[in-house]
Amino acid sequence: MTTDPLKTKVVGDHPDSLFVDGRFYKKVQDLRYGTNPTQTAALYNPSSFLGSLREHRTGKQGPSQTNMEDIYYAALTEGFFDDPSVVIMKHENPSGFATQYQPEPLGVTYRKARDADFRAAFGSTTFFNRPIDVDTAEAVRDLFTEVLVAPGYDEGVVGRFKGSIRIFEYDERAFKAIPRFSGDKGLDVRMLPDGSIIRSDPLLTPIRSENDLALYVVSKRQPTEREMQDLLTGYRIRMRSNSIRMVKDGYTTGLGTGQQDRIMCIDIAAYKNQKLAELAEKEGLTRVADYSIPGSVLVSDGFFPFTDSIELAHELGITAVLAPHGGERFNMVREKADELGLAFVDLPGQLRFFDHH
Repeated sequence: MTTDPLKTKVVGDHPDSLFVDGRFYKKVQDLRYGTNPTQTAALYNPSSFLGSLREHRTGKQGPSQTNMEDIYYAALTEGFFDDPSVVIMKHENPSGFATQYQPEPLGVTYRKARDADFRAAFGSTTFFNRPIDVDTAEAVRDLFTEVLVAPGYDEGVVGRFKGSIRIFEYDERAFKAIPRFSGDKGLDVRMLPDGSIIRSDPLLTPIRSENDLALYVVSKRQPTEREMQDLLTGYRIRMRSNSIRMVKDGYTTGLGTGQQDRIMCIDIAAYKNQKLAELAEKEGLTRVADYSIPGSVLVSDGFFPFTDSIELAHELGITAVLAPHGGERFNMVREKADELGLAFVDLPGQLRFFDHH
């Protein structure tokens, strides 16, 4: 019988401790494998967020490196939100996100994030910033989930899950200690395969509220209160650049990530949105929210060098846009937003949140 390499743990020759940037780091565990089953990996630093995770269910002989990276970037996004929120992760990028502007059952918020891209949510890492109750657990059980992470689980919840799912509980103190805002302490040290080392500051932001964003509105039309909420929500969702987020009423309606040009990110988000709507209709799937793009806001992590992105956003029914400042044609971009009646938040260039994780 052939062994499935994706379900088999491969232990490498990784030392019990590492000395990095003047500090010793103790090994937490050898991971199931690295990015691929041919690569071994180990996790270090028990006092870190990932190192302090409590494992309730192991699943396929423990987590892989990609599982841990998904958990980290999910936690990075979730930590910006005080209200109940859920993010669905695939390959270090979210496939769906939802947060509560008004109180609702946590299971509904989960479904909003899941149904945003119900196809990509299959086999995902799902992260909650609230303890999971029985009703929410039943919603999660509706679709195969590879990794589930939350700050707690109501009695009997963990036992409801069967199969290869990995279930983790995180420490609130370690979760809050992840660097996110200006002034937080943190460091990013990466060793590349050629032996070179890059030491850099983490990506931090001074933007904490809608009022902070309001300082940078440059359009004739001011964003509405709801648009400003959605712009801030989109701004907080970390993705691999180039990327855009379309958000409506606290949940994502479209995501486009990792492209070499910005307009293609919008094209991809719109294309996926259309195809998912067609697939849901074909399969008779009732989604929990309205995922049509009209009425959404659009958040870009890079500046718009041409007016084409603004024009496409308007064609799709986008009503407000946020992007970092930049480009020789910025005035043309701003004027086009005014001409089309879009609200526009122009972040200073030094607040660009480009992330090549």
